[in-house]
Amino acid sequence: MSDASTLPSPEGLPVLGHGMAFSRNPVEAMERWAAHGDIVRLQFVGEPMYMVTGPEHIERILVDEQEAFTIGPRQRTTFQGVEDDAMTTATGDRWKRLRRAAHPAFTRDRIHQYGDRMAAVTARFVDEWADGEAVDLHDEMRRLTVQILGETLLDADLRGREDVVMDAADALVARTNFRRPGLLLPDWVPTPTDYRFRRAVERLDAFVDDLLAERRASAPEREDVCSVLLDAHQRGDLSMDEVRENVVAFLLAGHESPAGALTRVWYLLDDHPDAAAAVRREAERVVDGGRPTAADADDLERTRHAVQEALRLYPPTTGVNRQATEPVTVGGHEFDAGAQFMIPQWVPHRDERYWDDPETFDPSRWTRDADRPEYAYFPFSGGPRRCIGADFARQELTLALATMAGRVELDVTASGPLTFVPSVQLRPEPDITATVRR
Repeated sequence: MSDASTLPSPEGLPVLGHGMAFSRNPVEAMERWAAHGDIVRLQFVGEPMYMVTGPEHIERILVDEQEAFTIGPRQRTTFQGVEDDAMTTATGDRWKRLRRAAHPAFTRDRIHQYGDRMAAVTARFVDEWADGEAVDLHDEMRRLTVQILGETLLDADLRGREDVVMDAADALVARTNFRRPGLLLPDWVPTPTDYRFRRAVERLDAFVDDLLAERRASAPEREDVCSVLLDAHQRGDLSMDEVRENVVAFLLAGHESPAGALTRVWYLLDDHPDAAAAVRREAERVVDGGRPTAADADDLERTRHAVQEALRLYPPTTGVNRQATEPVTVGGHEFDAGAQFMIPQWVPHRDERYWDDPETFDPSRWTRDADRPEYAYFPFSGGPRRCIGADFARQELTLALATMAGRVELDVTASGPLTFVPSVQLRPEPDITATVRR
């Protein structure tokens, strides 16, 4: 057993430590640091941080001894001012209460019920594209996923109202950009980015309040997340602030991550025509009629594997943060209470110890048995705090991709190499354009 101070520490800068390299290019920095070991000691402006990339250590933190850890302060700071009363930032008994209240909307049976609508919304959306039209792929995928959320989780038609959600997500990404000059300033120092963020959040809060007021006034029997949360409020389990901010959290994360995944899977399929052809042939073979249904999801194997592979190469977020609530031992090293851990999916997802030819997009790898640790792949985190919408997102991505592949071909071009905004979300930096071919 050894002290955490004995862990390897990559070379950093005086005072700034490893923060500068991380802000310039997080994924490149994390790959370089991981070469020093499965647990490395980093320094961010005087604050120690331990990066964990070994799957067995990740599982220990997220699953086996999860009660000895909570979300890190960086996660709470990230969503401060927008999701203060959501499960995203809650801890302890409060988090358990919020999670229990939302769970009925995300059971396996309930998610299956959303499937037909997911495909129907996608078909309607894609049918509005003109043959030969060039679209901003990421922007269009974001509009699509907002509409899917509206009609499944909120039972509301959000067509023409997507911008209020997208603007708030843009403001959040801008505020959490690791390169932002004002990021190190005290919270009380106003910046244009902070002002834009507050205005966008105010508009989104008002938008969600209006949706909730409409729902409470109509009060029909429904089974979406909005109704589940309002029922919990009626029972006294949730405050209205908690209802609103959890809906806000679902709208922000629930459109951004799937939209990014759809953008990247189309980008990858365009570069791998054999895989794209396999997805199209499967859509033609499995789908009986104009679009897939929830019943088709299990048979869309190649489509599902393309999605899994895209999530392996390009996970939705920069990583997962945890903080020890008591002294813990991980990987034979002792850590004090308060120790902070950064757990990036990017590194184990591309580790050649667990993946053959890890940098290559190869959906067929998911058809082969592989002896790899479970936490060599965890795009939606893991353990009790695994993303509550993970199964929803997987079904959505599979059905949306199959629906699109059965109706259009997309010729994808990017304005540069696929790099990412250094922020909480791995959002593509270059412009990605898709030309529609029917």
